Amino acid sequence: MKKGVRLSEKEIQTIKEVAKEVFGKDVRVFIFGSRVFLDKRGGDIDVLVKSPRRISVSEKLSFLAKLELKGIGRKVDLLVITPETKLKEIHLEAMAKGVEI
Repeated sequence: MKKGVRLSEKEIQTIKEVAKEVFGKDVRVFIFGSRVFLDKRGGDIDVLVKSPRRISVSEKLSFLAKLELKGIGRKVDLLVITPETKLKEIHLEAMAKGVEI
């Protein structure tokens, strides 16, 4: 299966830039869910951010707000993994099936 995401280069760049701006340069950003299926259409954007430090609720809200202000017009679902995250099935699946951008 070809790995990729159904997002424009501009959308990918915006998501990466905003994640690093809000969460720090050491974050890793993944797209998962329906956007990794190249033969589908539509859907929200599922973003997983993996950080070596704790991320506050206000940082999560800031990330989502900045994406909207920068023109990401679709609904964005944010999932975060930090050192204190108790990993659940959704985290494991997002890491296994997601595409790092």
